[in-house]
Amino acid sequence: MADLNKAILYVFRNEDRKMTGAVTTDRGGKTRFGVAQKFHPDMDPSFYTCPAWEALAQAQQLYKNVYCSPLLIGKITFQPIANKLLDIGVNCGVDVATRMAQTGVTNLGVPVAIDEHMGPATVAAVNKVDATKLMSQLIVQSQDHYRQVAADLKASPDEIASWLTRASKPGV
Repeated sequence: MADLNKAILYVFRNEDRKMTGAVTTDRGGKTRFGVAQKFHPDMDPSFYTCPAWEALAQAQQLYKNVYCSPLLIGKITFQPIANKLLDIGVNCGVDVATRMAQTGVTNLGVPVAIDEHMGPATVAAVNKVDATKLMSQLIVQSQDHYRQVAADLKASPDEIASWLTRASKPGV
């Protein structure tokens, strides 16, 4: 089974490569370790000013509760798939990550309901299909998703390039 901490570390490194805990401002408002103020308005404001080690622990707990749990990350057998799904979930939403997994496994011949709910049938299908082929499915779907978001938001070329680079990473 996938290691939640490894999956979280993968996402943290996409969000803050050097793990400095720097606070940035982007479309999500203040953001630290991938926790955007806009999407987590209940996060204590001190999260954005406290020492990096303290913020890291808070972000890790939030990832476990808000993203790992509904995505059933700990039940996925191939770590890179778990990493990729968590990364998509944090960046695009749990429903989007789940829909991508469901579409991917269905495209690979293991049909499941595409209901944006990561239940036992979806996890079983994710664990059954060829992981390399599923990763390719997730990468293509992520790229398509980011292109659509970029068009909707009239994103800058730098934003688009950054999003597509992230989408192309194979979860390792």
